[in-house]
Amino acid sequence: MITDEIKNIIEELFNATPSDVGVGYGTKIKNGEMTNEESIIFFVPKKIPLHLIPENELLPDVEFTLSDRVLKTDVIEVGIIKPFSPPCDPSCYTWASTPPTNRLQHRPIKGGISLTSQTKLGHVGTLGFIAVDTATQALVGVTNNHVVIRDASYTSQRNPSGLIENEYDIIIGGTVEPDSAFQNGESSSPAPSAMIGQVVRYVPIFASGGINKVDGALISVKSSPVIDITQSFKQFGLTYNSPYVFATTAEINNLLTTNPMLFSSGRTTGVKQGLPCPLRTFSLGSSIPVSGYNIQGTSTTIPFTDIIGFVRPENDPSLSTICIYPIYPGDSGSALVADFNGTSKIVGLVFAGSDYYAFACRIDHVASELGIQSWDGTNKPYVDPTTITYITVPGFNGVKTQVSGGDTYWQVGAYNLTIPC
Repeated sequence: MITDEIKNIIEELFNATPSDVGVGYGTKIKNGEMTNEESIIFFVPKKIPLHLIPENELLPDVEFTLSDRVLKTDVIEVGIIKPFSPPCDPSCYTWASTPPTNRLQHRPIKGGISLTSQTKLGHVGTLGFIAVDTATQALVGVTNNHVVIRDASYTSQRNPSGLIENEYDIIIGGTVEPDSAFQNGESSSPAPSAMIGQVVRYVPIFASGGINKVDGALISVKSSPVIDITQSFKQFGLTYNSPYVFATTAEINNLLTTNPMLFSSGRTTGVKQGLPCPLRTFSLGSSIPVSGYNIQGTSTTIPFTDIIGFVRPENDPSLSTICIYPIYPGDSGSALVADFNGTSKIVGLVFAGSDYYAFACRIDHVASELGIQSWDGTNKPYVDPTTITYITVPGFNGVKTQVSGGDTYWQVGAYNLTIPC
């Protein structure tokens, strides 16, 4: 079970190791076989001989002694981790030649289908699930910020002389062009019928000097036929037909112990539900560097912490041999679901991966930072787009939200025109 003490060790090690090295908690592997030894895992792009590693970049080879536990260390080669072959079972990779139907337009919408936004046309991700905005009780769609946001960095970390982008297009005179959300997201010129709502907020990210736990954004959703309260709480292609509740913090902390089967449905790789294409938790509490985030027009590596790592084992449930592509670019934003004794619960929001390893933000962090709760499938209101308002504040802001006139406004980027509030 992962604890705050272990998370603190991971964070300290992550800050002390080279920028391309991730750190997590899992089970040590010896001679290609899983052991029962708890371990601090270092995720490296490529293993190289010790004599070729500069002394200041050597990773610690020690045991960490806690009050009643001893954690070994292990080093795993993961390649370059990116936001998004010889397969183990060919039936798990038909998506490579035959695009899954997750990419088509679907009405009503469900989790697991293709999504993009006005500011990200030409880039496609996945609508993770439908949730409830805690403040308004309105239904909202959940995905990654890098799926629908062109630059999600805190404005306080931007260079005023560099590229300045607001998430919403504001033209001279103060007219706001909203960031519309489209399903499907496959066209660079989507038809009006593809519009299902608009981006309403996201969790800004720290390029440096801060802690990132969530890559997440919310979109408003229209009523029927976009939403159907008897269908839209489901995951596309998964057989579970009840509303998906969010897993508790304790349930997520114990994923390595309980080891439930993991499911997911994503835009690119389609439905992943049990054998012969299983998914299992590999690590918890991981701190990882994720490359490819757009910061003022520049591809930037962003640090994330307290992340869930998962893989596709060849011989389930043993993780001694894992298969390629548990996820693939375009699956970003999809829900990671765990089967707890017949009850499916959302445990994470998929956002990054390398060839053999995938990573998801914990759903407890996602819910807290985005201000959402799980949807029980009952009637809820919808966001009225005419009530969405914007304010501008001077300078470069370093807070996620700001209260003005009794209302809470979420940061949506920087703006380089002078328009009165």
